[in-house]
Amino acid sequence: MRGYVVERWLKGPEELVLRDDVPEPSVTNLKEGEVIVDVKAIGLNFYEILMIQGKYQIKPPFPFIPGSELSGVIIAAHPSVKNYKVGDRVFGSNFSYAERIIIDTKNILPIPTNFSFEEAAGLYITYPTSYAALVLRAQLKQGEVCLIHAAAGGVGIAAVQIAK
Repeated sequence: MRGYVVERWLKGPEELVLRDDVPEPSVTNLKEGEVIVDVKAIGLNFYEILMIQGKYQIKPPFPFIPGSELSGVIIAAHPSVKNYKVGDRVFGSNFSYAERIIIDTKNILPIPTNFSFEEAAGLYITYPTSYAALVLRAQLKQGEVCLIHAAAGGVGIAAVQIAK
């Protein structure tokens, strides 16, 4: 199986190497509440650069598969999983830079029917972050002015769309 594996802290994403010898997730390794997802698309976020450089607050033990946001199709599920089934289209967050991953169902949601895999892959972190900041924390109301001075990345773009 193909995927990216970080075995030491990297200078940047240009040092990532796509490997074809990443161990395949096995149904026998599934724990309660977990599924295997065939990854169709991934999100790219700034903090993933920090993670592979060892500068993020979460430092996974080596070796690890980097990444966060993903979308894909469930191809296997632990018998305890009742809210999802094989074939379900889902998006979520976990170490996602591989063709297939094991993920807890607490970290996935169903993809809305009108969303592509590419659209869904960028939803799990960016939109909830912006929504929490603008709606829940700042309690932004219709008609108020909101300055978003960094709208180039995923969180900023989501913030602009939510603020409208």
